[in-house]
This record gives sequence, C-alpha cells and structure tokens, in this order.
Amino acid sequence: MIGRWAQRFATAIEHPAAAYATALGAVALASGLHHAAGFILPHPPNFMAFYPAVLFATLVAGLRGGLIATLASVGVVAALWMDVPNYSQLIFFVVTALTTVVIAKALRLAIVRGVAAEERFRIFQEHGLDAFVILEAVIEDGTVVDFAWVYANPAAERIAPDGVEGLVGRRVSEAFPGETGAETIARFTAVMASGGPDDIEVRRVIDGQERYLRSSAVKLEGGVAVSFRDVTAQREAEAAAVRGRDQFRNIANAAPVLIWMSGVDQRASWFNDTWLAFTGRTLEQERGRGWLENVHPDDREPLLAAYAEHFARRESARLEYRIRRHDGRYRWLDEAAAPAFDGEGAFMGYVGSCVDVTDRRVAETALREGEARVRALVDSLPQLIWSNRADGYCDYLSPQWTAFTGVSAPEHYGEGWLQAVHPEDRDGVREAWSQAVRGGLPYDIEYRIRRNDGVYRWFNGRASAIRDPKGDIHRWFGASTDITEIVEARTDLEARVAERTRELQQSLEERARAEAALAQAQRLETVGRLTGGVAHDFNNLLTVVIGGLDMILRHPEDTARVRRLGEAALAAGRRGERLTRQLLVFARRQELKLEVVDVHGLIEQVEPLARRAGDESVLLTLSGDPGVGMSRLDPAQFEAALLNLVVNAVDATADQPGARVEIATARRTLAEGEVAGAQAGDHIVVSVIDTGAGMAAETLERAFEPFFTTKEVGKGTGLGLAQVYGFIKQVGGAVTIESELGRGTTVALYLPAAEPEARAEPPADHADDDGRARGARILLVEDDSAVRAVTEGLLADLGCRVTSEADGPSALLRLAGPERFDLLISDVVMPGGVNGAELARAVRARHPDLPIILTTGYAGDRLHGAPDASSWPVLRKPFRAEQLAAAVRDALGEARVEV
Repeated sequence: MIGRWAQRFATAIEHPAAAYATALGAVALASGLHHAAGFILPHPPNFMAFYPAVLFATLVAGLRGGLIATLASVGVVAALWMDVPNYSQLIFFVVTALTTVVIAKALRLAIVRGVAAEERFRIFQEHGLDAFVILEAVIEDGTVVDFAWVYANPAAERIAPDGVEGLVGRRVSEAFPGETGAETIARFTAVMASGGPDDIEVRRVIDGQERYLRSSAVKLEGGVAVSFRDVTAQREAEAAAVRGRDQFRNIANAAPVLIWMSGVDQRASWFNDTWLAFTGRTLEQERGRGWLENVHPDDREPLLAAYAEHFARRESARLEYRIRRHDGRYRWLDEAAAPAFDGEGAFMGYVGSCVDVTDRRVAETALREGEARVRALVDSLPQLIWSNRADGYCDYLSPQWTAFTGVSAPEHYGEGWLQAVHPEDRDGVREAWSQAVRGGLPYDIEYRIRRNDGVYRWFNGRASAIRDPKGDIHRWFGASTDITEIVEARTDLEARVAERTRELQQSLEERARAEAALAQAQRLETVGRLTGGVAHDFNNLLTVVIGGLDMILRHPEDTARVRRLGEAALAAGRRGERLTRQLLVFARRQELKLEVVDVHGLIEQVEPLARRAGDESVLLTLSGDPGVGMSRLDPAQFEAALLNLVVNAVDATADQPGARVEIATARRTLAEGEVAGAQAGDHIVVSVIDTGAGMAAETLERAFEPFFTTKEVGKGTGLGLAQVYGFIKQVGGAVTIESELGRGTTVALYLPAAEPEARAEPPADHADDDGRARGARILLVEDDSAVRAVTEGLLADLGCRVTSEADGPSALLRLAGPERFDLLISDVVMPGGVNGAELARAVRARHPDLPIILTTGYAGDRLHGAPDASSWPVLRKPFRAEQLAAAVRDALGEARVEV
C-alpha cells in the first residue's frame, strides 16, 4: 500500500509546486506535533518530531523533497524554539536528517521498482497467451494428496472445464475429476520430488474433448508454478500438413507424369515414382544434382542456365530437354516448373512436372515434312485444288486455280469462285454445295469453269469433309479436274450407245421371237410324243360312244338300256373333253399366270398325259403324301415342265430292262444356303427319278443351257431343261440335278410352299326354275351343222326361240333386218372372213345392249390377246345342257322375256 502511495506521490514530483508543497506540508505537520508536545512535556526535544517529516517528504517527493524538508525543519526550530542558536545541535540534526534522506531515497527506489515489477507481471499474466498458475500442495499424513490453485491468470481460467467458476481456491481433483486430474496430481508430485523443471506435452480430456497442452512446471516452496499453452490446433495443423504431404506424394506417385521438387539451393529434394521408374534409378541417386547424370550432354548446360535464371526471378518455367530412359534411350521431356511458397510467402523452391513428348515431336516433324510434301504435291497437280471452312466459306485456292481463271485467289474467296462457273451451271453448283455443307454429304458434280481466255471447260468437282473425333466437320478439301475431253467422248459414246441399243433391241426382239418359236416347237415335240397314246385313248372313248349309240338306235324302246348306254357314252365324252383340254393347255402360248394349287392333285391330273408321253415298257409311278401342300405357280407351265422331265427320263431309260420312272412329292424345310437358288423356308419338292444311264460331269454342268442336247439331230431342240429352269425361277423356286453314269438321274423341283386361298364355290347346276330363258329370241351362229343342230335342240328345250346362221356375214345381215333378238351366241372360229370376236365387236358397236356369248373348242390366237376379250363370256366346247342353260341365264340377267 505504502509503495502504491509512494508511486503516486513520485509521479506528482514531476511538478515542482507539488513537490515543495508536499515537503513543506510534512514540516508544518511536524511543527504542529512539536507544539502539541509542549503541552505534555516541559522541554520536548527540538528535532524529534521533524525526523518523520523528512522521511515522509523523501519517500513521497524524492531527494529534493527530503532536502527541502530538512532545511525547513532547521529554520522552524531555530526560529521558534531556540532563543540562543545551538549550532552543535543543528549540525547534528542536519547530519542525521540527511542520513535519513539517503536511506529513505533507497527505500523509495526499492518500493517503486517492486510495484512496477508487480504491475508488469500482472499485465503480462492478464494479457499473455500462455496460461500460468501457482498451486499449493495439499499434504495429509506427510504425503502430497492433491494440489490447490492459489493463482491462475485469465488464460488458465479460459481452459477450465465447463461448470468450474474460477480455479483459485479449488483442488485439482475437484476441477478435473477422473483420469485427467489423477495424471495432473502425479505429474506435479514428481516435479516437487525432483525439484527440477519439466517441459512436456500432455494429453488431457477436457469437457469430453481431447486437448494437447505444452506445459512447463517448476517447484516452489510448498507447491509448484506451472505455465502451459493449448497446442491442439497446432497439432491438428501439423497432422493436416503431414496428411497433405502424404496425399500430395500419393497423388504425385500415381500421376502418369514425372514430378520433382527442389529446395531454395536449386538442388532436387524429391522425385515421384513415375520419374524413378522412367530413369530406373533410386531416389538417393537422383537427389541433389544426381538427376543431371541422365540429362543429354548437349542439353545439360543450357538447362542449368535456364534454371538459374528462373530461380533468380522466382518465375514459372517451360523447358524441353532430353533425358535417358531406363532402357538407355533418350526421350524428349516437356517440363513445366513453378516456384513454391509457404503460408507466409517465403520461397521454398520449385515444383515441376514433365511429360514425355518424344512421340509428339516425331509426329510434328513428320507433319511438317508431310505438309511440305503435300504442298509440293498440290503445286504439281494438274487439278484445281481448294479448301473451305466447316461453314462452306472458301479460304484457299491453289496456284493452279489462279493460273486457270486468271483471277487472284482473294477475289474468289467466299462465294466469289462461283463467278467463274458457267451461268447455266451456277445455281445447280450452289445448291449442291449448300446441301453438302448442311448435310455433310459427299460433293461430286460436273460443271463448266471459264478459263482465262474466256473459254469454258468441263470440270468434275469433288470434296470430302474432314471430321474431328466427335464427328463434327472440321474442314472441307476439294479438287476440280478438267474432264472436257471425257465429256465430249462420253457424249459421242452415248450417241453411239443409243444407236447400238436400238439395234440390240431389234436383235433381242428377233431372238425372243426365235426362242418363242423354238419353245413352241419343244411343246409340239412333246405333243408329238403324246399323239400315239392320246389316239389310243380316243379310240377307246369313241368305241364306247359309237357302240353305245349304235345299240341305242337298234333298240330305242328299251328305256333302261338306252339310259345305261347313254350315261356310258356321256362319261366317255367327258373323259375325252378333259384329255383335249389338257392337250390344248399344254400346246398353246400364254403369259405366266400364277395361282395357288394343290401340287400333288395337279400331278394326279397330268399323270395320264405323262403316261402317254412315255413308253409302255417303262414303269411310271407316283409316290408321296397327297397332302403335301399348296404352291403358287402356273398350272399349265408346271404341267409342261413335268412332261418335259418325264419325256427326258423315259428317253434316258430306253432299251433298259426293268426301266422305271418315279414322280415323288415331299415337303421340306430349307435353311439359308442349303439349296443353291432357294430361299430359307418351307418348300414342296417334286422329283422325277429314273433308272437310266445317267450323265457325265461335263454334260451335267451344261444341262440347263438353252439349245444344248445330247439327243440325235432332229430328236430334240435342247430347250426342255432350259424351260424347266426358267419356269422354276419365275415362281421363286430352285431346281437341282443329281446324276452319275450308270446310276440314273434325279431332277428335283423346289416349289415355295403357299397357304391355300379362299375359292368361290362354282355355281351348282340347276334347272331353269325361274323361266328367264323361256321365250327368249336367240341368234345362233355356228358353222358346224351337227353342233348347230345339237345346240338348237338344247336351246329349244330351254323354251327359247332360235334363229341360226352358218357364218359371221350372214349373222350381220340378219341383225341389220327388222328382226330383234335378246341374245347372240356365236362360235369363235368360223369361215367367211369374220370370226366370232370380230362379229361380237361389230354387234357391240351397233347394238350395245345386246348380250353376247362366245363358244369355242380351241380359240388359239384369235381370242387370246384381244383387248376386249374379257367383255364377253366364253363357253368351252363340248358343253352340257346345264352349262349352256347357266350361260344363257347369266347373259340375260334379271330381265324377263315376254313370249
């Protein structure tokens, strides 16, 4: 307290008035005390009361205050209480007072300095970052059992656990119960026992959080003084730095590039694993300047000089140099290096990465050489070379273009080049180029370009797009080639080709006519083979018809016998009708007419003709499943093809005992390519198998060639198998031949299977119940008197009134008269210069409402191919009464005829 008062008064003496007033005030107070003592003591000492005044003045005002107080005290005593000056007493007071001043001055200095030190300590502890505490040992039975805080600065209070209000006066075990408190007490006890300070880092758990404290403790009398600092953040930062360093090295070691680091002395300190694998050296070998051993000798000095310059400037560097790889080969590295700085901006060295660019440099060198070669090639080409941007803008024209057009390249940039194109071609060229640019399509067009002398020449312009890896167009390159001579030659050639085409067309037409005639000859040849057998069948039929009619005429009264013989004659006539129709269908010429038919059933129908086409000594058999299925084909063409194959098979087995020909049917599913010419899927296979002599390999190869035959002259046209091959190809099938000499031949027709088509049921024969034909006036035109008589009788039975004529001209005269008819029935083949079709056309022109029916036994070419042939119904001969009645009713329609 006195020290603090002394400090305050010491500050005041900096002002002289305050210092003098303090000293004089102390002397005045001593004078008062001396005067008061006079009332108690008869002779109080003169200077005894003034010693405290001198001491106080010196303590509070310093040396000057003490001197002033001493002089003032001598003056007051001499003036008030000494009648006679006592110099010895005065001198003694002065000496003792000055001694008191000196002693007081020393005490004052000690007090001021102690208070100042205490203040500095207080300020340091209150504002310092380090915590500081003083603890007093708690001793029980001579043993330290705990410690209690007697002092704790604010930094120490801040790390106190939550819920502990102030550390001073508390025990360690109270503030830090558990393991943390026990460890702290054990440590302080050890410090007191050793007597020396410690400096350690301790781990403490405070409020459930792990904290690290850097602490130093020193023994005091009866306790310890401890300073400590929370270094948890520092530890975490150091750990993060270690993790960052390890992470950097892991990333750097995993990187495909070569990475290195150096210090501030330009010496390498670290290389990643990629670098070490590349050079084949260890990290110790590469550190410092060791890595320079692998640098190419020619690059070493320039590289070090560049490093020194960049290090001095602390700037980034980009260098290329060669370094020896582990296999002894030098490779070019592209290096990027940058200076590294710590958090405070201090320079730490350089970090660099290197990429092997040897392949790129080789490619660049090759590219430059290639560009030079391309440039030389472009300059030497006769074509006009040009290049456009991706948007179609022309920005390059070769010297040849400039020389040809006589216009500088910049004038033709963009769309300027179109000015050199012929006006008639310009729009087409512009549109073609626009389409190519918009759609990325190839550009290939012919057009004319004006030469520098004004002459237009034909050019072929072509361009191709160069695309980037994404498929987008990067650039267009094109060339225009002079094709004037080619265009002129082509024009001349086209004229010649047109002329030759006309001549060839005429030749082909003549050949087609010849082939058709030969094909018809082939048919007729087969018909000739059929003649004997068919004549035999007709003789048998006529025997039944003639014999039956003869017996009917002899005994007309025997009704039962007449009916039985009539039915037999009628059946024989119908068989003759079917046989005749088959012959006519086979012999006529017609276009291919496809329809879905039952293949096995069609073969059964043609079997009689096939037997007659063969030899009676050759056994012909039909085998296979009757339900083999349907196929879409032309029945007549199929019958002709089958008969051709049977005839060939019979000829191949001639004069062989036990000869046999078999027609076999089967259903088969083919895989793709299993049979040449046949598509994959279901097929109906019709095979003609003979036991003949077979064919040699060279004959087998030419079997389907037109006009190729092994028969004697006059016995074959060589068109049989060619017709079969052509027919099979028309229906989408295939044909194969398997044959060996002495083992016979098998010809297989593969017909594509088809689903059955819905067919309309034929109208049933029925009597004239509705009476539409009764009383109808009919004009019958027929040149054969017997047929005419039979037809008149049949019409009369229907109730019709019939007028007959023998030819077309007579019928026209009859129609020109006043008589009117409801129906015209005319034969097709008639004498007199007017056939049935011509008569029908003439009648249609004069009487468009008159119904017409044509009858024919064999119309041939007279009806086939007529443009209006389908306008009239055709009744085939021979016909029955029911067929004639149905045709008449259909022709008359719904109209009723009055009698």
